[in-house]
Formats: sequence, C-alpha cells, structure tokens
Amino acid sequence: MKVYTEAYGCAANQGDASIVEGILEREGHKLVDSIENADVLILFTCIVIEKTEQRMLHRMSIFRDAKKPLIVAGCMASAMPGMVKKILPEAYLLPPRSLHEISDIMDFALEGRRYKKSAQEVDKSVLPIKTGIKVNIPISDGCLYNCSYCITKRARGSLTSYSEGGIAEMAADAIRKGCREIRLTSQDTAAYGMDSGSSFLSLVERVCSIEGNFRIRVGMMHPISLKKRMDEIIEIFSKRKVYKFLHLPLQSGSDEILKKMRRGYTFDDFREMVEEMRKKVKDITFATDVIVAFPTESEEQFEETCNAIRELEPDVINITRFSPRPYTDAKKMARIDTKIAKERSRKITEIASSTTLKKNKECIGRSYEVMVVEKQGRWTVGKTENYKSVFLDKGIPGEFFTVDITDATETHLMGERRKNQI
Repeated sequence: MKVYTEAYGCAANQGDASIVEGILEREGHKLVDSIENADVLILFTCIVIEKTEQRMLHRMSIFRDAKKPLIVAGCMASAMPGMVKKILPEAYLLPPRSLHEISDIMDFALEGRRYKKSAQEVDKSVLPIKTGIKVNIPISDGCLYNCSYCITKRARGSLTSYSEGGIAEMAADAIRKGCREIRLTSQDTAAYGMDSGSSFLSLVERVCSIEGNFRIRVGMMHPISLKKRMDEIIEIFSKRKVYKFLHLPLQSGSDEILKKMRRGYTFDDFREMVEEMRKKVKDITFATDVIVAFPTESEEQFEETCNAIRELEPDVINITRFSPRPYTDAKKMARIDTKIAKERSRKITEIASSTTLKKNKECIGRSYEVMVVEKQGRWTVGKTENYKSVFLDKGIPGEFFTVDITDATETHLMGERRKNQI
C-alpha cells in the first residue's frame, strides 16, 4: 500500500511520524512523496498556537478534497478530537500514544469501518523508526507540570518515560543505518525517568557508548527539572558525543507573569541556572523561548523580559506572541490589545536579532569540529560541537572536519574547511 505522511510541529511530533513510517516500512508499505500517488494519507498535527492550528485545518481541507482515507495524528488527534470529527467525520484518529495501532487503523480506514481505539499503550522505544542522517527519538511523553497557557499537557498527558534499553537500541539501529545525529526528544528531557526511577545520565551514557562517529542533541528541558538534576545534566554535556546545546525556555522575565504562567521559578532562579551551566560547560550554546503579550502583561513587565534578554544574551531566541489555547486557564484571562502585542513582538525581535548577531560574531576567527548534516541549495550546512549552524561551500552529510569561522549572521556562521584535511 502507498502512504503519504506530512508532519508539523516539535521534534517529538516529528519523531512520532518517523516511528509510524518505520512501522509502515517494516510491514511492506511504500512511502510516497505526494498526495496524488498515495492510497492512504496521514497528517501529524500541531496545535501549540492558534496560527498553527489554522494551518492544520487548511491542510486537513486539502487532504479531504483528495477523497482518500485520512488519518489525523499528532496533538490535535488527542487534545481536540471533537473538532477533527466535526470537520472531517470520515477521518480516523491516531493519538500520540497509539502509534502502534497504525496498521489496524489503516485496515479499517481502507474498508471504511469504524475503529475503536485500544486502551493499551506501548513503549515507543520498542517500535521501529525510519531514519536518515538525523533522527528524532522520543524518550518520553507528557509533562510533570501544568503551565496555564499550554495545551500540550492535554494532548500528551503526564510524564511517561520509555525504556532505556529500548531507546539505546533504537539509536544503535539508526547509527547502523547511517544516522549521524541522534536527537533525544520529549516535552522535558531533563525529567526523563522521574516517573520510573530511571536516570537520564545513564540513558545518555548508554547511547554515547554505541560504536560510531555521531553526535547527540539533547532536547528542550523545563527549568524546574534542570534545577533538580543540575549536576547530572552538567555531566551529560561534558560527554564528547553530546552537543553542548541547552534549550531552556524562560518565557518571561517578570516574576509576576511567570507566576501567572505557573512556571514554578523566578527570573533570579533562571539566571542562576544559566550562569551555572555556562560556568561548568565551556562554550555551551544557550537557546530560550519567550512569550510576549501574555494576558495582563504590563509595559513594565514586558520591559523586564526585554532586560532579561539583554542580560542573559541567549545564542538562540524563539519569540511567540501569546496565543489563547482551548482548555487552558490562560484563555480565560484578559487579553492584551493586538496592536500593543504586535509592537511588543517587533521590539523584542529587534533586541533578539542584535543579541544573536553579537553572540555569533564572537565566533569569528575561531575553529570548530563540524559535522555536515544537510544541503541547503548551493550550501552545505554543518553543526559545531555546540550546535551552531555553519554554512560551507562543500561537504557530504555525515562528514566531520575542522572549520575556521570567517563570518556570521544572526542565524548562522560562515566557515571554511581547513585545507590540509583529506
């Protein structure tokens, strides 16, 4: 059977899509690159903000017009099944924790029969996964916390960590097949094992011990989880195969707004964590996320966030205007005027751009060991040991070599390969 898949959203959702593709390939199905060539369509949805949700609804309408069996997967399938069924009564749902049911659902979809979801959940690490030069491996699903603005908890549930041995074997199999970048993904990587008594450090050490020349990217973590495991996380980033890359969302520089968000920390707490990581892990790249125009945010509170960015000087800054999500407490709060929200977004984006450009320009004149990960047009893109993107004239994905940094933009570095290398 020919199957077309399309995935949006976070690394965890991309990882889920790769697992489904792995199951399909194992069972002899063919993955195709267009809706027209497919017998069955699978859409992995994201609903983290309203703009993305609207894009998902548009894609669903395109898929519907193809008049082929359609499976809606991802967070919309679990958090907003009623909306999916209202728009597409004929669609089948594949929630994030039901990936193992894909074959049965496809059979029912082709026959036009109603499918009743099984109550059984399966450890994702025992499932096959489709891989390329990079692979997103889900190490857990769900979250320990309950942020007031986030719909992901409804979509993914409470923390469930997957088997250390299964994850390591999934990574080993990917490396045997040519993968060179293992991305350990979840909603909060630092929380891995807090539900089961497992150790995140032990998991990473096990993956590091796999034979081969590859790198590991540790995904986003919640500041509270990092604080609980600071020494362990610092040791993880000391491993040669692990990118020195910390993705730690701040969300706001205002303690009052952080409290309304139910983030569980203050700006001082956050700053101390970043300072300790930078002190203990040389040359670490620090990425963060910020939400602007959160309900009730005053001009002074917004300025606190701007000042936080100026003070922390993150290497990567992801900015999102507040988007009310259904089933969240923040949706009930008083909204900021759209014009004000746009202006705040513009202002903090300017601060972020100048900050990231400054941080990247500090790399000019330095040399890094770079692993080539992909081609972008005429450019070859590599990643440094601290996960900065370097644009090069040539290189083959999977290659490692030393690069001298010659220039920088706010998003990436430019470099030249050392001429005395083979």
